Amino acid sequence: MNARRVIVAVLGAAFLLVGRAWGTQKFGPVQISGNLQTQNLIRHPDVETYQYVQNRNTARLRLEYNWVQGGTFYGKYELPFIESSNLFILYRGVYDSIYDTTPNVIEKNDVHGRTYGGFSLYEYAQRIGKVHALKLDSLGRRARDILKFDNQLREAYADIKLRGIPLTVRAGRQQIVWGESDDFRMLDRANSLNLTWHLAQEVPPPAFGWDDLRRPFWMLKFLYDLGDVWHFSQSFLEWYWNPGDWYPAKIAFLPRPWGVKLLDPLNNPIDGAFRGGLCANSPVVLKNGTHVCTRLMNGTKLFQQGDWNRNPLENSQVGARYHGIAPFGLEFTLNYFYQRWAGDDGTPSAPLAGVPKTFNRRIDDARFDALITKGIFPGEYIAPYVHTIGASGNYSDETYTQTVFRMETVYDVGIPFFDLAKVTLIDNPSAPGVTKKNMWKGMIAFDRPTWIKAVNKKSTVFLTGQFFWHYLVNNPGCEPQVNASIPAVARPRAGSCLVGGLDLPSTARNAAVSYRDKVRDWETLFTFGATSFYRGGSLIPIAGFAVDPTNQFTMEAFWDVDYVLRDDLVVNLGQRYFISPRGNSTPIFSPWGFGAFSSGRSETSVRLTFQF
Repeated sequence: MNARRVIVAVLGAAFLLVGRAWGTQKFGPVQISGNLQTQNLIRHPDVETYQYVQNRNTARLRLEYNWVQGGTFYGKYELPFIESSNLFILYRGVYDSIYDTTPNVIEKNDVHGRTYGGFSLYEYAQRIGKVHALKLDSLGRRARDILKFDNQLREAYADIKLRGIPLTVRAGRQQIVWGESDDFRMLDRANSLNLTWHLAQEVPPPAFGWDDLRRPFWMLKFLYDLGDVWHFSQSFLEWYWNPGDWYPAKIAFLPRPWGVKLLDPLNNPIDGAFRGGLCANSPVVLKNGTHVCTRLMNGTKLFQQGDWNRNPLENSQVGARYHGIAPFGLEFTLNYFYQRWAGDDGTPSAPLAGVPKTFNRRIDDARFDALITKGIFPGEYIAPYVHTIGASGNYSDETYTQTVFRMETVYDVGIPFFDLAKVTLIDNPSAPGVTKKNMWKGMIAFDRPTWIKAVNKKSTVFLTGQFFWHYLVNNPGCEPQVNASIPAVARPRAGSCLVGGLDLPSTARNAAVSYRDKVRDWETLFTFGATSFYRGGSLIPIAGFAVDPTNQFTMEAFWDVDYVLRDDLVVNLGQRYFISPRGNSTPIFSPWGFGAFSSGRSETSVRLTFQF
């Protein structure tokens, strides 16, 4: 079945279902609802190229059961200590036909541009006869069969309000949402992200928001109502504990259509670190005679599992916040987190730590050989614990500007970065060692409903803007390419020099065209959006843009329209344009993602949602 037939079949099925107008089903204290949805993406990197890269069909089912009311379960059983409780369950099932219908989808460029001996990734793959590695079909039928389905119990928790004390407990699989920012997250970090669907392109709401992108975890969350504290009203203390059920951000690589714009850095057959090179002495040999490594140190897996067990002793995450409202109307929170570094907020952190080099040849050779002869690459995936303190606030100025002002800030202690002064056994090509640094991050924003009669005579236009910044504390000044050219034994004396992880050399890209991805002191981003309501709220257009002025002024511009055909049927049409002034062949290592991960991925989306 080709892609067009799949789309027609899905849309036809949805319209047949709409022949019967369903609503939320209520059975006493039980409420059942959900939706069926199909989303289709056409990528158009230029005016001559079009690729069908997604046909994602999703079913969501939600159950809410108010099972304890007035301290009574099922209307007849008295429960001590519990005043009320509500059960919430959300299931999501997904099928993406792209893995069946268009296995020859191919993306010809990666974040490195024309650095493969002056060639693009596709041209270089042609020269060495490995173009097939860039096609979706190269994943193999079994892998594609796994990837095309996604069945998850997204949320399953009970809210329990205790009797006699102002304490509410939420226990189960859940998402914890803190903070004021709408796009790039800071305080919203209890749940890491799943970036394999569509990176972060399903923000903003109302279509999705972050709820479909966060990875839900089994956690306990507590909220204690403090009432009035000093001059602050509506005070409460909230804290959570994740007893071992934590994973880092979920990341996919090319040739997945919306993977990070890189081939798997370890396993890809073009320049993967596990293929040849350092692993030339591995006893594991492929059919083509290539010696390969098979795993990282300590059983770790890149972006999947570090050197810890998933139990409360080794993998717990905790967070706490105080909420209050000041007498003059400022609503604020004070926050603290202690949890592993997920690496999903735009920080160019280091995910891999190599074995430090002692410069004693006998010792270094012995340590290297002990690993390589077992097929173990001399490095491990890391996600260290990081201390984070933060604050958020919002203030509605009704007197002068009729605007809501928002802010959010965090200070992270102990984020890992690649440092050229830290030499490892993986030195040719080089993966530097790791240095931990502190970062200050923040956001200021405004929201304002504004009458613009030329745009909408019956409703206000909601305007929102945000300015984000990242500041790396005590960042050493250096020229990475110069430091990288210094002999390894002298490099530590040259001083610390931090680089991002996107531009490290490989067997296909030598050091002469690498190490340009310097970690800057400051990174900035500005977003702006506007939305309004037409036809009684049945037509909801959104338009906006995000600009990264620090990294060659890369930009995303988008528009999106929700058309509510009836209460249970919504059609959405949208487009996203990723604008890189220097084109797509020159590397742009922007941590926010527009230049690095989204360049050349402009697209048109069509989505149909049937709600019941």
